[in-house]
Amino acid sequence: MKRTEKERIRMIDLHCDTLWRLCRPDGLRGRRGGLAENPFGVDVRRLEKADSLVQAFAVFFMTGMVPGPLREEWAYKTARRRIRAYHRWRIETGGRLETIRSWQDVDFCERYGCVGSLLTLEDAVPFGQDLGRLKEFYDLGVRLVTLTWNHENSVGWPNSTNRTVMGRGLKPFGREVVEEMNHLGILVDVSHLSDGGFWDVVRLSKKPFIASHSNARAVTSHPRNLTDRMIRAVAESGGVIGLNFCPSFLSEKKISTVAGMLRHLHHIYQVGGEDVLALGSDLDGISGKLQLNSCDQIEYLARALRRHGMSWRVLEKLWYQNARRVFREVLPER
Repeated sequence: MKRTEKERIRMIDLHCDTLWRLCRPDGLRGRRGGLAENPFGVDVRRLEKADSLVQAFAVFFMTGMVPGPLREEWAYKTARRRIRAYHRWRIETGGRLETIRSWQDVDFCERYGCVGSLLTLEDAVPFGQDLGRLKEFYDLGVRLVTLTWNHENSVGWPNSTNRTVMGRGLKPFGREVVEEMNHLGILVDVSHLSDGGFWDVVRLSKKPFIASHSNARAVTSHPRNLTDRMIRAVAESGGVIGLNFCPSFLSEKKISTVAGMLRHLHHIYQVGGEDVLALGSDLDGISGKLQLNSCDQIEYLARALRRHGMSWRVLEKLWYQNARRVFREVLPER
């Protein structure tokens, strides 16, 4: 989108799975590249083109492929290995990508024009029952934890079409994890979590919490999306909801279009207000028919929002200001 300097907008995206794509043991070994440039949806070259301020990179793993008794230890070792790979790829960018460890780091990236990288853990399964592992991942640079993925773990249960599972709350260890995340300055992420677990987070978290990549259930009836009551609860906590580009979360037709994104954003705006809006593309973690399949294409959504009457003031809140406010309220100081 062509902008004047006054209209230039930095971007914060709260979720992508590019690290998983880069680490997959498939036929692309040797041709995948790294974070500077790769054949997937997110890399530093295109983030710079998109005026990215912060891109969240998820450490994600297919835990369902590993038998239950072995899952926690496998996930722990895999997460550590992928974080080492992340730091190696970050160094290879030559200072163009800076890890966000404190809220001041976001200000640094804005001041000096580099891209900030928020390292996240998508699924608390590597913790097992050891709260010390949370601090260990904090020391490795993790500043956001998605409490569950699509399988039960020691923290709680995931979203589900099974009403019994969906109603289950956090486990005792999960409640300890939320409290310790608040203490350390790690963002609590409720995307993928069961409805019961969501409401436990509402009661437990003393700081704003987020849904990093979720949409509105009233628009598309999918258990991964949030009800109107949930949208209001996130807003009341001071948190944000990152718009997910996943086809099945946007539309019953399972097609990801800008028009579908507009419908969800409009609904979330009407229910939760302008301060809850954010981006959580889920690029490189989603498949199917994607109208926007690269981080440098997200500007087409901004163009569409402007055509439909969204003011620059609200667009800036959606694009980066709301998420940056949450970073300032939750992340630690240097």
